[in-house]
Amino acid sequence: MTMRALMTVDVGGTSIKFGYYANHQLHRLTDCPTPATLADYYRVIAAQKDALAGDFNLVGVAVSSPGAVNKKTGVIEGSSAIDYIHNFPIRQQLAQRLKTQVSLENDANCAGLGESFFGAGKDCHTIVAIVVGSGVGGAIVEDHRVRHGSHLFGGEFGYMIMRPTSGATLSHLVSPVAAAKAFSKKVGMPVTGKELFARAHDGDRDAQQFVDQITTYLALACYNLQNSFDPDRIIIGGAVSANPVLLPAVKRHIAAWQEKNTDVGQCPEVVISKFHNQANQLGAVVDFCQSYGLTIGQI
Repeated sequence: MTMRALMTVDVGGTSIKFGYYANHQLHRLTDCPTPATLADYYRVIAAQKDALAGDFNLVGVAVSSPGAVNKKTGVIEGSSAIDYIHNFPIRQQLAQRLKTQVSLENDANCAGLGESFFGAGKDCHTIVAIVVGSGVGGAIVEDHRVRHGSHLFGGEFGYMIMRPTSGATLSHLVSPVAAAKAFSKKVGMPVTGKELFARAHDGDRDAQQFVDQITTYLALACYNLQNSFDPDRIIIGGAVSANPVLLPAVKRHIAAWQEKNTDVGQCPEVVISKFHNQANQLGAVVDFCQSYGLTIGQI
């Protein structure tokens, strides 16, 4: 008997990650560069689907994607680094071309769903996920369901203005990519976000100032989100979340504010994503099941 499986697709600005979910875990994880055209986008996803279909009884395809995904219309609204996926019913087009059921959800929402259902928020009623990358995305998940908001902006924490005078947003202030670019300009040589944190850890005072900005504003966002939505837990994801410097620094900032102020509201419980880069694909699995009335055990 052929094993049932669900194909997972995590679309990013530079690469598309593929895999399949069966027996309660992800398998055969691979990736390819994000295509430059819509035709090639369809082609690479279809090729992966055809390769899996030869080995499994595919239930469908679960897609995590950038952009404001309208679950009702199947349209990716807004904008992203992949301009050709927007403003037409792409979910229906994919389903027609792949000849199978397709689900589609925003990538940060998928990350939140994955952590809520399988990961660091598994035992929680409500979680807030903050995904830090080239910008900042996020999700609000209640009882393993995404709160999309009235304008599909639920969880778009990166747009929060953190410096009223300049209008600087959370994305501007905590992105390691943006910080690394600014630091590179200051020192006159290219430095990555990972290298920036390593320099700070090794005692580079200039690097420490940039990392302190990142962790200060991230801590401020966590504190304010806690006292806006009152989640059980705030989960930080994205590549930077794997850096051992990040969480202790965020917690130190929060603890210092708690100590200085007696009227400061609820202190957030902040943790790191369990699944990091796999959270999007796991969340896409949850979204597929919710979209088609299945349980995880039916895959």
